[in-house]
Amino acid sequence: MPQLRSKGSRFAIVVAGIFCPLLPSNAQDSQSQIAEPAPAQTERRDLYLEVFINDVSTQLVGTFTQFPDGGLAATPDELKQVGLKPVDDAVASDGLVRLDRLPDVAFRIDGPTQRLYVTTTNEGRAARVVDVAESRQEDRIEPQAGYGGVLNYSLFASSNQLFEKDVDLFQGISGGFDARMFSPFGTLSQGFIAGYSDGEFGGFTRLNTTWSYSDPKRLMTYRAGDFVSGGLAWTRPVYLGGIQAQRNFALRSDLVTLPLPSFGGTAAVPSTLEVYTQNVRTYTGEIPAGPFQVTNLPVFAGAGEAEVVLRDSLGRETTTRLPFYTSSDMLGQGLLDFSAEVGFPRRNFGTESDDYDQRMFGVATARYGLTNWLTLEGHAEGGEDLTNGGVGAAFPLGPYGALSVAVAGSHHDGRTGSLVNASLEMSHEGWSIYGRIQRAFGDYEDIASITAEPSFSDPGDFPIFSAGVPRAIDQVTLSIPTPLDFSSLNLSYTHLESAEGQKSQIVGLSYSQQIFKRSSLYATAFVDLEDRDSFGVFAGISVPVGDDITASTGVESGPDGLNVVADVAKSERLEDGSVGWRARTSEGETPNRSAAVSYRAPFARFEAGVQQYDNDFRATAQMDGAIAVAGGGVFATNRIDDAFAVVDVGAPDVDVQFQNRPVGKTDRQGRILVPGLNSYEPNTVSIDPKNLAVDADVPATKEVVVPADRSGVVVKFGVSEAPKAALVTLVETSGTPMEAGLKGRIEGSKEEFVIGYDGQAYIRGLAAENAVVIDRSDGSSCQAEFPYKPEPGQQVAIKNVACR
Repeated sequence: MPQLRSKGSRFAIVVAGIFCPLLPSNAQDSQSQIAEPAPAQTERRDLYLEVFINDVSTQLVGTFTQFPDGGLAATPDELKQVGLKPVDDAVASDGLVRLDRLPDVAFRIDGPTQRLYVTTTNEGRAARVVDVAESRQEDRIEPQAGYGGVLNYSLFASSNQLFEKDVDLFQGISGGFDARMFSPFGTLSQGFIAGYSDGEFGGFTRLNTTWSYSDPKRLMTYRAGDFVSGGLAWTRPVYLGGIQAQRNFALRSDLVTLPLPSFGGTAAVPSTLEVYTQNVRTYTGEIPAGPFQVTNLPVFAGAGEAEVVLRDSLGRETTTRLPFYTSSDMLGQGLLDFSAEVGFPRRNFGTESDDYDQRMFGVATARYGLTNWLTLEGHAEGGEDLTNGGVGAAFPLGPYGALSVAVAGSHHDGRTGSLVNASLEMSHEGWSIYGRIQRAFGDYEDIASITAEPSFSDPGDFPIFSAGVPRAIDQVTLSIPTPLDFSSLNLSYTHLESAEGQKSQIVGLSYSQQIFKRSSLYATAFVDLEDRDSFGVFAGISVPVGDDITASTGVESGPDGLNVVADVAKSERLEDGSVGWRARTSEGETPNRSAAVSYRAPFARFEAGVQQYDNDFRATAQMDGAIAVAGGGVFATNRIDDAFAVVDVGAPDVDVQFQNRPVGKTDRQGRILVPGLNSYEPNTVSIDPKNLAVDADVPATKEVVVPADRSGVVVKFGVSEAPKAALVTLVETSGTPMEAGLKGRIEGSKEEFVIGYDGQAYIRGLAAENAVVIDRSDGSSCQAEFPYKPEPGQQVAIKNVACR
């Protein structure tokens, strides 16, 4: 008989016809009926019944409690899992739900078959929940962090004018450096810049010094040193020197923080359910008759459409299209995102090494998904003579958009002020709009406004950099559908009034149209309504020439006059040995011409170029790369901005791929460094064994690794070119090949092997004389003995070894 599976923690497994305890059959009331007479029941008892709803089996067995009067009850969770909707009015004092108190529900117990037959309406049924995300879940790999270090560098050199006499050709060289050391205890990073010009060394300028540690289990990242404080859309983060604790959802690549849409419906008969999201099938499965609910659809931020298809046993289809909208401002129900930090605000980053404000400030920011349709926000910051705080909320506008609002207030040096902010994003039938409005009233201040040092071009003029909170911000972006395919039209308006009263109103327009297969026509224009001398217009056409070469030409107009621009470029690929180049000219009142070529070597990237601006000719050169120490070796490679892997194959000249893309061959030590891995995400590294000797032992050709924060991992494939292995054909004493699937082992060793078709087994770890034990399917075992002699460059094959 078929075995019934259970999904609830208290469900049982039943085989029809064999079940205990036996059911009484004399308890009856207006809604229950017992099939067989039995002695009177004097106390309540637990029953395990296969549940049928409207004569259709749910394929589940539920745990029920039967009372002396014949009534039947179960826990609310149990009822939900078998497909019945519990109501509060039916809950007894012991917490159980009485079935005879459920509206529109009638039931009958069939004792001999241990079945419960329930008749009800759709309103009385609990929706069958289809969790699309559950079917996509995979076992997560624990992040790895080794020991090592990386030094990224970027060197740039420029000449003086090439054809000017009595001037040194070499102008100077500058460099940007980013060093870090990583371990299982975190990552310590240090950035700095340095320069040499006019025969003098300009010294070092420190950028950031930061130690960070991430805890993927708690989704937390901790930092000490220089970092950017947390913030919201209506706050202004600042650079601090101090300590920080921050929620980091990026530590789980499989975690979706958006409130995912869910859809419900009713199936008249058992049907097949298919769900399509953005024209991609995301789920297919069987559902019983009755209500159902589809949850956790995979979506992205913005507008989308889901299609739900129900198909019955006769092939009849019912299709429903359901629009939805998800916003990155929203959090799923129960999710908490926060950041807390204490430190000294840093000033003049990039020009001064140690310019910190002497006052200490604290910042706290949080977002909480109260429900899937309401996300609450909060922000507070303060320190010496400053208190600033605000609250906000974000919520959807049906399936068409989302709205967020916030208010904040501050008190500083005896003065108070306030701020209001609201943003709107909507999309419908190809139209999309984003709008934002922000106003500051009174003397509203934050950490940035009271600690930054504005710079002025002339005394009494507006500052080049304004540290104050803007008095007004208005932004509108409108995307308009066009009747032509593969085209887009966008309008934008930005109004900004700085804290000092300086105003700007910028209006922009852009249009693009795909023509001639992959070619495109584009045009952009902008103007500042507060300064009519600030405007620009550009229009042109881009045409691909081959797979890697693109040519474009256009016309641009601005305050400096009219220019005709032409550009042709070959893109550089990520593979070693790739070459790229570009030539550009802008002809007008002041000619501007340039040409450059780049080359990606295994150890660095090089670029050289020349430029003519009017009568000024200059040459430039740039080199970008990294030096990494990990896995017992030192490697010169291209820049490593995130994680990397040292792949130890164990043999030279073996092709290595990352995410199925060739990255190079192993060196003489059988190793290669692979940059470009993503921290806390699965990364697939594989090898191609075609260049290995025929007798090489290759335990695996693919590995999936998850590196920790900007760290390096060592991937060992364990290839052996002298494996002491052979292909052994094992037979019974009658000469018949042994059964495929049997397992064996070498005596005195833990090394196991599996017998394949025709009795063949690949056995490792062999000696000159060998004895193996094979376990038969009937529980017995046999033993076989055979000699082994290696044959370099050939696969050793040993035939017809009898197992006795």
